[in-house]
Amino acid sequence: MRIAFKSALSRSDKYRPDLDGLRGIAVLSVLLFHAKIAAVSGGFVGVDIFFVISGYLITSIIARDIALERFSFVAFYERRARRIFPALFVVLFFSTISAAALFAPNDLSAYGKALTATTTFVSNIYFALQPGARGYFDRASGSQALLHTWSLSVEEQFYLLFPVLLLLLAKWAKEETRGFLLCVTIVSFLINIWATQYVPIGAFYILVPRAWELLTGSLLAMKTVPPLNRRIYREIAGVVGLGLIAWTLFQFTEGTTFPGLLALLPCLGAGLIIYSGESGPSITKAILSFRPLVFVGVISYSLYLWHWPIIVFSTYFCAGDLNGIWRVVAIVGSVLMAFISFEFIERPFRGRDSAITRRRMFSLGFAASLLSIAAGLAIYLYHGFPGRYDERTRELVIRNTDRKEDYLEVCPNWKREINSIDDITFCEMGADASKKIMFFGDSHVQQLYPLLRKLYDDGGLRGRGVVLAVANGCAPVEHMNHVNRGFHCDSFATYAMMRAEEDDIDTVFIGFNTSWAFCKDVICPSVLGKCVRRCSVAEIRREFLQELSAQIHELKARGKRVIVELPFPMYDKSIPDLEVRNAVFGRFGLSGVATDLTSPSFRDQLLTVVESEGADVFDPRVSLCVKQSCISQVNGVSIYRDAYHIAASQIGILENNFKQVLLIRPE
Repeated sequence: MRIAFKSALSRSDKYRPDLDGLRGIAVLSVLLFHAKIAAVSGGFVGVDIFFVISGYLITSIIARDIALERFSFVAFYERRARRIFPALFVVLFFSTISAAALFAPNDLSAYGKALTATTTFVSNIYFALQPGARGYFDRASGSQALLHTWSLSVEEQFYLLFPVLLLLLAKWAKEETRGFLLCVTIVSFLINIWATQYVPIGAFYILVPRAWELLTGSLLAMKTVPPLNRRIYREIAGVVGLGLIAWTLFQFTEGTTFPGLLALLPCLGAGLIIYSGESGPSITKAILSFRPLVFVGVISYSLYLWHWPIIVFSTYFCAGDLNGIWRVVAIVGSVLMAFISFEFIERPFRGRDSAITRRRMFSLGFAASLLSIAAGLAIYLYHGFPGRYDERTRELVIRNTDRKEDYLEVCPNWKREINSIDDITFCEMGADASKKIMFFGDSHVQQLYPLLRKLYDDGGLRGRGVVLAVANGCAPVEHMNHVNRGFHCDSFATYAMMRAEEDDIDTVFIGFNTSWAFCKDVICPSVLGKCVRRCSVAEIRREFLQELSAQIHELKARGKRVIVELPFPMYDKSIPDLEVRNAVFGRFGLSGVATDLTSPSFRDQLLTVVESEGADVFDPRVSLCVKQSCISQVNGVSIYRDAYHIAASQIGILENNFKQVLLIRPE
């Protein structure tokens, strides 16, 4: 069989290989971002570049056919079906088989709903309505194998309405078409800015705040701006466009407010590249016409469809982030599947010489849609088919799955703006007690709440009250903040320390998650919530320990007893997910293990600082570990609720050690 690996448009005189090259940049950006290649921290903007390209190409076709009075809705949607359906339904079939083999019942049930939403092109709305939705930054995205189809739904919703709009404008307001589209683009852009501030999930997923990106391409296709006839102008526009895209790819992060105003940068970059290439040659056009880049652009649709399910299923099987080898396998496997998909699935359906007639195309698309919807509904209605497992495996899967929800959230100071001590929610037990223990820190303090509640109710605290000051995600020091927007860690710590210094507090317990101690760009030195500089991990550790030392010194000077919690064992995999995987695949010799990520050197540094300042130590490893071996599960059931936190029902394992440390000083 001859492999004719070319764009379906390459036979046209108006074919622009540079647009396929731009597609190549867009899809590689998304692929590398999803594969967690740190350098491409803003790779998610590839979707926005796709939207601009799509708006340009599709509008060019529609406007041309309307001008020649040969536009046909049937022909238009036939082209869309030939473009979208074949690869999509093959990927959905692969994903459904893989999900049935890998996913626990609750995850498979959620997949069934997503499958139905994807098939009906409303997956963007479905994912927007999920609790805690944050786009590709969702904690739950690791089991959402169809999450990436939200952008496909946005496009198809746009193309359901846009041809009608252009036809009406051509008939009733032909001279004002460009002006009207420009106004609609501006309105959509302004809605995007508003929604990013007040309804960020809607801004990410929903058509109206995203339509301006597609319309940006449409305005270029409608020749809203005059051509760049002089080469120098084309060169400038192309270089600026490439620069804008490159800057967003390497400077944007998960913490960037997006889409919002900043989404203008990659879209403007894509628009400038498209615009500069319309009127003649340029260096940018030559760069983007580089054949390997064009090659990637030609297979970009299939690559976009395949890469995310492959990454999700690989991550799910590994029960954690992909390591180097798995990451390479996922990237190479995605490109290979995209090549096969384009050549043997996409291409036979496309072009005028396709053997698949229009009637057969619509019939196959309709039948595949019905089967896909039926599969999705069956998976959902039968609760993910728990009968796939024997009784023992089913019990382990259910108990470990339930473990992920085994927590109590108290003192909700998550991303709360703190301008005074009154802005902090303190949780108290025994508010009238003359002496209290204050527990100050992040989620590693909050996880102790069930144990504190039990000790207090049983009288185990010898009449002392309890005050909790908890801000998840925040290191409890006064001049460091989380690099992502929305955190107010430094101001929280400042006012929490004011509470700790009050007379009714005689003991201050300080605890914190140390995941930032081995990750770059998590926290930074700050003033009023703003990073003053980015530091290496070693510098962050050093500054944190200096601040912690100063805090302990200040509290001790005020006559307070200080207890500092040493790091909990924290792992590279979600322990409940790992135990689900082990329950299902362990019988085939595919059991996995989790690696403790806690830094021994940082633990030693922390212990030295704490002891030198005269503070006491609570070491959870006394209860959880024997030498270097720590328990994370009992009889195949996780005692953790994720990779970092003990489950609420299991925190009692620390009781004896915890109680002994709290009450070590006699009355």
